[in-house]
Amino acid sequence: MPRGNHLCGTEQVQIKTFNTAGWSIRAIALHLKRSKKCISNFLNNPEHYNQYPKSGAPPKLSIRDKRNIVRHASNSMKSCNDIKRELNLKVSKQTIWRAINKDPNLVRNVMKPAPRLTDLHKVRRLEFARSNMATNWNEIIFSDEKKFNLDGPDGYKSYWHDLRKDKLFFSKRNFGGGSVMVWGAFSVAGLLDLAFVSTRMNSSEYQDVLQGHLLPFRRRFNRRRFVFQQDNAAIHVSNSTLDWFKSKKVDVLPWPACSPDLNPMENIWGELVRRVYAQGKQYNSVNSLKAGILNEWKNIEHEFENQTTQYIPNLINSMPNRVYDVITLKGCATKY
Repeated sequence: MPRGNHLCGTEQVQIKTFNTAGWSIRAIALHLKRSKKCISNFLNNPEHYNQYPKSGAPPKLSIRDKRNIVRHASNSMKSCNDIKRELNLKVSKQTIWRAINKDPNLVRNVMKPAPRLTDLHKVRRLEFARSNMATNWNEIIFSDEKKFNLDGPDGYKSYWHDLRKDKLFFSKRNFGGGSVMVWGAFSVAGLLDLAFVSTRMNSSEYQDVLQGHLLPFRRRFNRRRFVFQQDNAAIHVSNSTLDWFKSKKVDVLPWPACSPDLNPMENIWGELVRRVYAQGKQYNSVNSLKAGILNEWKNIEHEFENQTTQYIPNLINSMPNRVYDVITLKGCATKY
């Protein structure tokens, strides 16, 4: 007779059936070619067959404790020590962390920065979204400014650390080692030429940028109607700049304050940053940084012109979803 093998599901059903029919343990054992002890053990407790009590120390956290830990951690910035102190738990912070880590509904995420939205901001965003539900976004030229540092982008930097090798360190100079400010814009027709501007650009310099970059782009597509998008920076909405738009017959899209999530130019900047600083690249001079930015900008432009990527059309096509999300979220910040 085989020994050491647990009863399979079919054998368990047969044993129950034979036992109900009045067969003896000996008869069942002979029929299934199993030992009488095996059959007897199963019949003594069929519902818990092959289930053994766990060995080791009892868990330090009850089911209720774990629920409370998850509830306190949910969408909060509390540390494990904060939760431990609030719940008055006599366990280590590692135990708290394990309880959080085992919950399938909680994941550790980097909090994305977003402008602080007042009630008035939300109202203006809702008004914008509702009034632009039928807008032809193929007619919009999106624009924005971006600062680039010599040492790399602002924010958290990470890498895959091989424990068999020495740690890598991000070499950073004081105040980023220097920076450049860039004005850029794009539309479904393509990318506009970049402009390097001063960090304290005034209305006059901004108008010079538009004169040298926006107007030539419009002349290239003089048969198409374009509407220019910009945020509400002081130099963008000053009286002299608004007069300049009127004199050049440039239509400007009314834009809600604190709404970078509605501007796909932010996504273009993100793509450019990834390329300029790929694999932790840093620059030794402002001129080399400018050259790197221009080179990657041209690469994005060539990919668009050669139709090797749908990146830019996809950004334009995301605008109806952005507008819809603003309405759904009642003016609050969206995932974009």
